[in-house]
Amino acid sequence: MRADGSCRLALWRMDAFAEDRVMGVVMRLGVVLALLAVAGVMVWAPWKTPAAERVLLGTDGEPIADDGSFTPVPGVGSAPPHELVRYNLPEPKTVPALPEGVSDLNFVDLWADGSLAVREGTERVGTPDETLFPEGTTAEDMMLFFLDLADMRSLQPQEGGIRPELDGKRVRIAGYTTPVGFGETDKAFLLVPELGACIHVPPPPPNQIVYVAQAAGEPEMFEPVWITGTLRADPVATILADVGYRMEEVVAQPYR
Repeated sequence: MRADGSCRLALWRMDAFAEDRVMGVVMRLGVVLALLAVAGVMVWAPWKTPAAERVLLGTDGEPIADDGSFTPVPGVGSAPPHELVRYNLPEPKTVPALPEGVSDLNFVDLWADGSLAVREGTERVGTPDETLFPEGTTAEDMMLFFLDLADMRSLQPQEGGIRPELDGKRVRIAGYTTPVGFGETDKAFLLVPELGACIHVPPPPPNQIVYVAQAAGEPEMFEPVWITGTLRADPVATILADVGYRMEEVVAQPYR
């Protein structure tokens, strides 16, 4: 009985030793595979794959369908493909005559490599005061409102600079209007390349937004328009987004 027990104990120890060896091999294989996976990501990173094979990501990190209307932001080199701007204006059926001395520009023309530091004032342009909130709005409600806007601004890509040589030029640009102010008499708006940008869609880079304090013609909000005026390469911090350009002496025309 004692010998038989010793044999069983020896066999158990051998089995345990074999099992330990197998587990050690498995763990080492796991480490090797993990290292290979990391190396694969570095070598075949998604932003280095051909454009046709990329899975495009929006600024919220969610996949977006590549319907051909997304243009990579110029000048960001090997940055991941989520840094995109969508220019989704339809082709106009009619184009208004271009006034003398005015140049036609588009949002890509506003791009410059580099970075942009928007000057911060005491408050952002368009920040509402307490009188603009409905009766019964609590301090917590207002705090949540401003936090929501701050969250949307935090999604704004910060790549790209502005083109100082465009300052003072008379130009015309087409885009979508997004209201800046919240009062009934507020006329300020942002011209953006995508419908709903800064409200329902995260803001594009600052140099892809134009701030307009007031425009003759009073354009409809969230509608495509032509704006003609004097472009200023003068950044503005607004409640909705950081803005690279503003435009003065603006005339707005419907984009049809």
